[in-house]
Amino acid sequence: MNQLAIVLPTWKPDFLQCALESIRAQTDQRFTLYIADDGGPDRIARICDDFDNTGLIYHRFDANLGNTSLTRHWDRSVALSIEPWIWLFGDDDEMHPECVAKFYETLGNLKPEVSVIRFNTDVIDEASEVRKHNPSHPQSESASEFLFDRLLGHRKSYVTEYIFRRSTYSLKGGFPHYPAAWCADDAAWFSFAGDGPILTIAGPRVRWRSSRVNITGANRSCQTEKLEASRQFLDFIENEVEPGAAGHSADEWSEARSIWFENQVRYLSPMKLSHIRAVIEVNSPWNRPRIERAILAIIWTIKGHFKEAIRRLTKYKTQPPTKAPT
Repeated sequence: MNQLAIVLPTWKPDFLQCALESIRAQTDQRFTLYIADDGGPDRIARICDDFDNTGLIYHRFDANLGNTSLTRHWDRSVALSIEPWIWLFGDDDEMHPECVAKFYETLGNLKPEVSVIRFNTDVIDEASEVRKHNPSHPQSESASEFLFDRLLGHRKSYVTEYIFRRSTYSLKGGFPHYPAAWCADDAAWFSFAGDGPILTIAGPRVRWRSSRVNITGANRSCQTEKLEASRQFLDFIENEVEPGAAGHSADEWSEARSIWFENQVRYLSPMKLSHIRAVIEVNSPWNRPRIERAILAIIWTIKGHFKEAIRRLTKYKTQPPTKAPT
């Protein structure tokens, strides 16, 4: 039996062909590929038909679950597989041809306490052009140190770059259920890693796609869910991570949480008035004085609306003129 399951939860076909092509190009084919169709368009099945010779296992769930709980769809997708290691890969992302080979090379020398392995990442656009090389993570680091640096903005991280042991995944009950799956992966890596380190494979990279159709880019439509998930995540950090973490004081953790939340507010802008009120409330994890929070949130919202107006105007100007009927 293969040691590795590559599991693709999917609902949108836009870049699925690119993802599957990158998997078919792996120099080491010792994996089983599972496609978990979350009641998406018929085009998904047609794309998968072209990859029958790869041993792909396609399963369609008629009832869409990801729209209400993406993490539960992740869990039922993982349940399709049986292999001891799981790679939950994005349906619009791509992997370097040597990724699976490097995983097996790493597996051969792996210590038993390691349950979470990851690749470094690049960011690609809708044309699969690399737009950014994200900084490399340490080869080995504790899960608490990983989260501390995530809070400070020193680590980029996407679910698509991680491979984890089935045994620890099952022991922890799968992925935590955060709204829109926002922050759920970061919390999961801490839980799955346990007392062992998070190991980063040097060399081949995973290419994460920034596009108009992924959840990360859908700020306006998921603001409420993302803000609620952000609060849940920070509660998890404060109550589950900090008590057992060494190397940083309570004040340093508090400042790190505040920095992270401030960056979330900036990222999610422009915000609705109700959301601005929520992020400047008295018990906000944002440590700045309330008047500063209010001013910054309003400024970022105004800037966000201005940028959106410029994008709409640019799009309108670049559209070809409509021909009058003859």
